[in-house]
Order: sequence, then structure tokens, then C-alpha cells
Amino acid sequence: MEIMSNKEALLIRELRDTTSGWTKGDGPLNHIVVSTRLRLARNIQDIPFPFKANPNQLEQVLKKSENLIKNNSFFQDFKLIKIDDLTDLDIQFLVEKRLISLSLAQLGYPYRAFIYKPDEIISIMVNEEDHFRIQCLLPGFQLEKVWEIIDCYDDQIMKEIEYSFNENEGFLTCCPTNAGTGLRASVMLHLPGLFYKNKLNDLLSSISKTGYAVRGFYGEGTDFQGNLFQVSNQVTMGLKENEIIKKLEMISRLLIDEEERAREELMLHSRQRIEDQILRAYGILTNARIISTLEAIDLLSKIRFGIELGIFTKIGYDTINRLMLIIQSAYIQLLKNKKMNENERDIARAKIIQELLD
Repeated sequence: MEIMSNKEALLIRELRDTTSGWTKGDGPLNHIVVSTRLRLARNIQDIPFPFKANPNQLEQVLKKSENLIKNNSFFQDFKLIKIDDLTDLDIQFLVEKRLISLSLAQLGYPYRAFIYKPDEIISIMVNEEDHFRIQCLLPGFQLEKVWEIIDCYDDQIMKEIEYSFNENEGFLTCCPTNAGTGLRASVMLHLPGLFYKNKLNDLLSSISKTGYAVRGFYGEGTDFQGNLFQVSNQVTMGLKENEIIKKLEMISRLLIDEEERAREELMLHSRQRIEDQILRAYGILTNARIISTLEAIDLLSKIRFGIELGIFTKIGYDTINRLMLIIQSAYIQLLKNKKMNENERDIARAKIIQELLD
């Protein structure tokens, strides 16, 4: 696969070669919390939701987005990529890098796009289920900080664009569950201790009864991998933004406390067994000649646990977080600048892991 010489291809190449800000792994409580993300759903006044809008109306949304980053100095560093100009591989890569959702990738609307800041902390999906999906993503446990950032950008957009808003229902959105604040807050947690202690199912089941959902690494509709769990609110109406954030903080701290207790118990009663599994994982990752994505993520989870327990002192969270991204199917092919079959990807994946772990 040759890299094309158009603007979108060059931007994809830049994204391929840069490290997402959230992967640095240096945020608060980073021994358990991988990242914090907030997302706002917003729609433009007097333009139908994307699934009802005609192509001319969808084009209006895209033009307003382009004007926003051209005319508002607050967005002067931002870049825009049109989804229609990308290959399927490019689109899959953006999903793998957590820059766009599966929905934006799969929907058939024209004039889909996303806007992003080069550090990838702030991005805006255009013409997904809603006209705008504004996302902020930081490393570690930083709910208040993420809200401060995304609220500031939301205010800047409102200076240029009038949102669909109703005094009784709040911000109007395509899906009723997003109406009101339009806020979805989520925290990505690494919970190997609870997994080893067989306590996860009961805890996650009780959380689901509180109006909060537990999902996989890539959010809704994705499987659990590597003991990584994304906890987020399901309801946005009837609660204020700070109430949604405070409740998620409370639930997250409960899981953090339970995870820490589980780790203490494991180290007290099962240290050798846990250390053996972690060191075996390191041995496989540093010697394997061929490895699948699922096996690699499971083993990298064990390495991360080893970092958290102090077994590995020369490997950082940033290395594990980056590996979790670049070993994905599309990312590997972009790194190697060619289309690859499954066997070729598995061979390349093993080499990439060894290079970074060394």
C-alpha cells in the first residue's frame, strides 16, 4: 500500500508517527487509571440530525466546522480530515487510535469528518450520530481537569455556532439518552487484581444497576481485553454536568480501592504465582516470532501489572500504552506502509513488541 500524496494522507502519516498525549501514562493514579475521557454531543440549530439531514444540510455542518478552525484563533492549531477522502485502512487506524468512534467509521453519511489538535487531547467528530461529538482525553484520573478543558472549547464553539437547545430538555441530540447535558464521561481502568481474585463480575454487575455502563477498550460494542474496562454514564438528562462527574468519580474510586485491596491480598498470599505469570508473559513477548493481537494485549496487560507491582523498573506505562495501539491491525500496516495478511501482521507485531520492550 503506497501512501498517497493528498492532504488527508499526509495528515494520516503525521498521526501514524506521533504519540497520543493520553498514552504518556503520567496522570494521577496511573497505576490503575489509564485515561479519562469526556464527550459532548451537540447539534446545530435548524439543521436536522445527521440521519434525517440531506446531503446539502450535512455539507453545511462540514462548512461550519471548516469555518470554525479558520476564523476562531482558539482553533488555529487544529486540523481537519474528511472521512470520505480516506481508505478503509486509514479509517480503521483512526478508530484504533481512539480519535474517532466505530459509528463515525461505519455510518454511510457523506461529509463526515473530524477535527483534532495535534497532541490529540481534543478532537471533534463531525456528522456522526450528532453534528458534533467533542472529545477530550487525558492520561490518568483527571475528571475535573478534562471537564475544565472540554467546557472551554464548547464555549468557544458556541460563540460561532448556535446549538439546538430546549429549556426543558437541554441540548437536543439524536439519541434521547444523550439529551440534557449531552455529556458522556468515562474512565479507563486496569483491574488485573480483581480479575485474579474473581471479584470483577459481581462489581461490574452492581455498577450497571446504578446507571453506569462497563465497556471494552474502544467503548460501546467492543469486547473486554487485557483487563481494561471503560466505566461511563448511560444517562445524561436529569443530572447536571458536575453531578455526572462526581458520581463517576465515586464509582471509579470504589473500583480503585477494591483493586488496591485485591493486589495487596495477591501479594500476600499468591506472590510467586502472580510474579511467575508476569515473567512468563515477558518471556513470551520478548521471544515470540509470531503473535496475535488478542494474545499480545493479554500479555501486555500482565507486563503493565508487573510495572504496577514494581517488578519492571525500566519499562514505563507510556511504552505499554503505545504498544496497545500500534499492534492493532491497521496501525501495523500503516507503520509498515503496506497491506499485510494476518500471518504477516502477526510476525510484524512480534518484532514491534520486542523492539519497544528492549
